Amino acid sequence: MSNSNSYDEMPYDSHPYAQTHPSRLAVVATLFGMKPPPVETCRVLELGSAAGGNILSIAEAFPKTQWVGVDYSKRQVEDGLKLVKRIGLANVSLRHASIMDVDESYGQFDYIITHGVFSWVPTEVREKILDICAKRLTPNGIAYVSYNTYPGWHMRGMIRDMMQFHSNRFTEGRQRVQQARALLDFLATSVRQEGPYSSLLKTELESIRNQTDNYLFHEHLEQVNDPVYFHQFVTMARRHGLRYLGEARVPTMVTGNFGPEVQKTLKTLAADQIQTEQYMDFLRNRMFRETLLVNEKNPPNWTIEPKNLRPLHLVANGKPTGKTEPNIHSEEPEQYQTRSGMTLSTNRPLLKAAMKVLNARWPSTTPFDELRAESRKLLGGDPADAALAEEDTKTLALGLVNTYISSDLIELHAVAIPINRANTEKPQVVASARARVEGGATSVANRRHELVKLSDLDQRLLPLLDGTRDRAAILEALVQKALAGDLKVAKDGQPLTTDADVRAALASVLDQAIANLSMQSLMAPA
Repeated sequence: MSNSNSYDEMPYDSHPYAQTHPSRLAVVATLFGMKPPPVETCRVLELGSAAGGNILSIAEAFPKTQWVGVDYSKRQVEDGLKLVKRIGLANVSLRHASIMDVDESYGQFDYIITHGVFSWVPTEVREKILDICAKRLTPNGIAYVSYNTYPGWHMRGMIRDMMQFHSNRFTEGRQRVQQARALLDFLATSVRQEGPYSSLLKTELESIRNQTDNYLFHEHLEQVNDPVYFHQFVTMARRHGLRYLGEARVPTMVTGNFGPEVQKTLKTLAADQIQTEQYMDFLRNRMFRETLLVNEKNPPNWTIEPKNLRPLHLVANGKPTGKTEPNIHSEEPEQYQTRSGMTLSTNRPLLKAAMKVLNARWPSTTPFDELRAESRKLLGGDPADAALAEEDTKTLALGLVNTYISSDLIELHAVAIPINRANTEKPQVVASARARVEGGATSVANRRHELVKLSDLDQRLLPLLDGTRDRAAILEALVQKALAGDLKVAKDGQPLTTDADVRAALASVLDQAIANLSMQSLMAPA
C-alpha cells in the first residue's frame, strides 16, 4: 500500500473481491478468443495484498497454485501470516515490501492483481505497477488493475477536497475520520437550495456517509487519490507494452445495454473499443474501473463467439417468478429473478431447461457441454446425436451469452467450483472461513469468492463445522454457548434461558442453518 504508517494505524478491511478471482479473469480472456493460463496451476501476484483477504480462500481452494502478496503495511502482513499459518496454507507467501522493490527475483506470474492501489499512489509507483505487469506477466498472462475514473470522480473529488480541508488540521487518523464525518453531516443538513449542484451533492454525501471508517480514511483522506480518464489509463499502459483486454465485468462493455438509439450513436461517434468505452463512461458518469491488461502481442476479439463458451463452467440461481413450475417444452415466456432482484424472460425451451439444470445444482458449477447434454435430456432427444448437439450448442451458447451480458442471472467460471450440498453426517465449512470467524470476522469469503455476511448464529455455528462433529455434537456445543451467554436464543421476542428451551429452539433451526451455509457456497467439497 502507499503509506505504511497510515495502514498500520488504521488497517484496511481485507476482503475478497469476486472479480479478481483468476477463474473470472480467465473467463474474460476466453470470451474474447484468447487462451489464458490454466487457473488450477497458476502463479499469482497481488500488489497491495493487505492481510491476504483477497487471496487466501482461493489459495485454499486450489492447492496447486502459487500466491505472492506484497504490502507495505507490516502490521497487515503479520496479521495475514498468522491466518496463513492457522489455515495451513503452503502455497502462499505474504511479503512486507514496497511495490517499488518488486523485480526479476520475484519470477513470472500468470495473473497479477492490484485492487484499490493504483489511484492512491504517486506517479512513479503507478508507472512501476504497469512496469511489473509488463515484465512479470507470462506471455498469455492477465493483469487486473482497478482505479478511480473521471468524469464520475469530479463530484466525489470535490467532497474529498472539502473533507481534507477540514480534517487536515488533525493528525490522528481516527480523529480525522471523526471530523470528516462531522463535516459530511453538516453539509448534508445545511445544503437546502434546489438545483443540480445540491442534488448531486446530497447523493454523494449519502453514499460516503455510509462507508466504514477505514474505507473513508483510505479512500478520501489519504494524501494521494488521483483519478484518470479511461483513455489516459490505456495510453499509460501502452507505453509499457500492455494492451487493453477488457473489463472484469464484461456487461459494462456492451453498448446494447444503453438501448438501440444510444448504441447507434455510439457506433457513429467511436472508432474503436477504446473510444466506445470512454464515451460510455461519459454517459454513465463512471467513477471506478476494473480493467484487464495483456501483452501487446495478444489482440482480443471483442465480438463474443458463442463457441467460446464451450470451455467454461456455469452457475445460476435464477428463481422462476411464476406460481407453477416452468413448462420447459413450450415456447411460452418464462421469467426468472436473480439474487439481486433483476428479472429476465425467455421463451426458448433449451434455455429454460438449462435454467432447471443449473438451479438444481446450485451452488456448484456445471461444464457447458454437460449442461447442453442434460438440458437436451430434459427436453427429449439423443444428446449424442451429432447434428442435434451442434444445433443445441449454438442455440444454448447464444442464449447464455446474451443472458450473461445483459443480467446477473448466470456466472461464468474458467474452472469447476464444486460445493458440497450433501446432508453429510459431519458437515465441514472451508477452513479459511472458519479461521476468519475464529479471529472475530463477521463476514467471510465463500467458494465463489463472494463476501458472505454471517448472522449471530452463523458466527457461532461456522467454527464448529470442521468435519469432526456430527449434528448431536454441534447442537450440544451451541447449547453450551447459549447457556454461557455467548449466543442469544429467543422465542416470540423473549430470551430463553433453560437448557430444555434453548436445546429445543436450536434443534429446530440447526439443519436449516447448516443448509443455508451450504447454499451460500461455504461448504468444503466432498
